[in-house]
Amino acid sequence: MNESSLLASNRVVSLNTPGRARSPGLRLLGECRDQLVEDLCDWLRSVATPIAEELFVLADSTRDRLLQTRYLDLRADVEKNWPHLVETFRRELSAEAERCQNQDAARETGRDGPFEIPDFEGLQLVADEDLSEHIVIREFSAQLSESCDEELYTLNRRVAALLGVDEIGDNRNPLAPSIVCRAISDACGAFGADAESRLILLRRLERHLHASLPPVYRRINAYLVERGILPDLKRTYRRSAGEANAPTSTPAASSQAGSTTMAPTSLSGEGVLDALQRLAQARMAQMAANPLSAAHVSGTPGTTQAGGFGGAIAIDQATVNSLLLSSLNELQHAVPAVGAGNALVNQVRQVRESENARQVGALEAVTIDIVAMLFDFILDDPHVPVATKALISRLQIPVLKVAMLDPAFFSDRQHPTRRFLSSISGISVRWGDGVDETDPFYRKLADLVERIQVEFESDVEVFGRALAELEAFVAEREKEEDKAALPAANVVLQREREAAAMERAQSAVRAFRGSRSLPLAVVDFLGSHWTRVLQAVALDENDSAWNTANAVMSDLAWSIEPKKSPDDRFKLVSLLPKMLAELNRGLDRAGVEQSARAAFFDALVKFHSAALKGDLSAVSQQAAAVPAIASEETPKPSQEGDLLVTSSVGDGVEVKEVVLVGASPIWRADDREIFRQVGDLCRGDWVEFRDDQGASHRERLTWISPQRGILLFSNHRSSKAISITPDALARQIRDGNAAIVHEEQIFERALSGALESMNAA
Repeated sequence: MNESSLLASNRVVSLNTPGRARSPGLRLLGECRDQLVEDLCDWLRSVATPIAEELFVLADSTRDRLLQTRYLDLRADVEKNWPHLVETFRRELSAEAERCQNQDAARETGRDGPFEIPDFEGLQLVADEDLSEHIVIREFSAQLSESCDEELYTLNRRVAALLGVDEIGDNRNPLAPSIVCRAISDACGAFGADAESRLILLRRLERHLHASLPPVYRRINAYLVERGILPDLKRTYRRSAGEANAPTSTPAASSQAGSTTMAPTSLSGEGVLDALQRLAQARMAQMAANPLSAAHVSGTPGTTQAGGFGGAIAIDQATVNSLLLSSLNELQHAVPAVGAGNALVNQVRQVRESENARQVGALEAVTIDIVAMLFDFILDDPHVPVATKALISRLQIPVLKVAMLDPAFFSDRQHPTRRFLSSISGISVRWGDGVDETDPFYRKLADLVERIQVEFESDVEVFGRALAELEAFVAEREKEEDKAALPAANVVLQREREAAAMERAQSAVRAFRGSRSLPLAVVDFLGSHWTRVLQAVALDENDSAWNTANAVMSDLAWSIEPKKSPDDRFKLVSLLPKMLAELNRGLDRAGVEQSARAAFFDALVKFHSAALKGDLSAVSQQAAAVPAIASEETPKPSQEGDLLVTSSVGDGVEVKEVVLVGASPIWRADDREIFRQVGDLCRGDWVEFRDDQGASHRERLTWISPQRGILLFSNHRSSKAISITPDALARQIRDGNAAIVHEEQIFERALSGALESMNAA
């Protein structure tokens, strides 16, 4: 037992004692559960108003009337029935946590029932809506666990101490995110809404819970530390000898006597360790059956026979392992070998063929084989960029040493080595198919990899420190990127204001024109120049100026009507100077050139002359021949709409603006799913865009407009940004010109493949 473990054990009273009903551990766990329930209920009350506002914004930004109705109905339910949801959540969370705790207690006392085949007559098909909700809850839980990984690492171990067990996973922790997610799902069902509405509400809650749950877990950890539950707990991954050698089993393993098959998706901690034990036992049996193929385990525990056909020489296993680690240290600091054409070489396979590796025990041999196969998967994966492979390849020997020193490396997702390897996947999302070695993220990652190669001997916290430094670097760089994206966001906000002002102006002109018959020249003037005037006035948000601009339209329409009475003619003569002054003042405000106004004012003189004579018919036909003023013919969009691309520059940042115009509000079924994926995008997500020449580039989502949901993408490599509406992005994804980039856990995928291959062998 190492020093930190001894210190921790000396400061913790064993809670795994008879009389569990009176156990102080269960009492403390109950207090933690109550604290979790109260904190989350307070949080749930606080998010009612933000969620209602988000639903209103979603309804306002969609063109789908059915979806808009769904958002508004759900918003009404939130405003009316939220207290009922909170109380239902309180009840369900308490019940779920108690149920999980009772199941755990039953397992510890050996009360697990036998494995039984269920009655197939009771089976029934699961509805698509229920299946979708189940998948969402599972993803919700997994993502929450990632958000709370730092807090859960210590919380799981403290809960294990309260329950009197050595180790516990999220699935056995009554305070785990999975318990919270199931309770939230059940509470959403209390609304009585349909499954799709519940999923919408779950997605809204998920966005808020990611930021709120980690502080709750931190408070619970602090509460347990105050009461002496593992107060000196630190990250340590070295298992004790007794723990490492203890046989492990699962109900599934016992029900399949002699089988070494494990489903590749079953990568829980217990499942991986159990698989390693079974693989080692199978290797031992193979070595015993064929002693000439390799050194095999002798009848004396802890020794290995070597020396060929003659007299066997007993070698202490600890000595063999020490010799292997010594050779690994030398290889780690040597110049890495390269294959033909500078191809990457699997160094672990070379280690496996060495004399020292041939003498190790069965478990160590299986470990080396899995690590070798793991790097085979990574180096052969066509989806992993070459630059990423090169970085990971340089960590082959350190990773092998970690796996040899600590078998829990394969089962603990929170292991600093695994988390650092996963961070390489996160960084490589930025690069796509290629990376410039001058890229700051590449330089930082390469520097940390080099440092690990130089410094790592046996302390895995070298990886932990590198991970913390990398996370701080990424956070700082992304903060700078977000700050640099502010000018582009201001451009988008200004465009939104201009678009909203234009919509208001066009609506006012349409309503005015629809109520009267006007000459073509006047119609064109109002639809082009005066619409721009109204837009400029709307941008200033001056109600008095807006009313004046609308009054000018009314005066203009009246001024060209035939004047039959002397009073009307006198009124027209009195009105003209003021009206013409207002027209010119408005056109000046909108920046309309004098040359562009001339044709209209020439026609207006004729209209007024005819109006004073009481007859407009003569000039009406002549006016109809006046060309449209500044009205460019807009191409008729297709039924599915057209992408309109414009560019603008603000504060030195070029913004490419993409909108979808003229699209029918009826979306195809496939488009609805794509639109849902676009709606789930969050700041920090990545999208790969493809230009007309087929070249691709990845952009990070740095800002989302709160008004219309416009997405702003940028990349640290350039001073350009992309502003795109959600429906335009969905259209580009459907057409194959854009794709949402999902972070692939390169190491985790390779580990799954290696274990699957080992079990299938």
